[in-house]
Amino acid sequence: MGKKDDIKQVDAIAREFRMSPELRDVFGTFLEEEKRNGYGGTGNNRGDFTDQELRQKAKEFLEDINYDS
Repeated sequence: MGKKDDIKQVDAIAREFRMSPELRDVFGTFLEEEKRNGYGGTGNNRGDFTDQELRQKAKEFLEDINYDS
């Protein structure tokens, strides 16, 4: 069974922002916390993020941890 589309989408954004596999995992946790705290995306009824929203979240995440790719 393949990966779900939302996981593939997050993986693609993580690659775009040159995140290591470990950092990508932390980014995934960050996104889940954002959803739990009511900062979900507009991608569908579950609050998934659009590509544009994920790029913005990636920028916020990397700024928060002071990461330079």
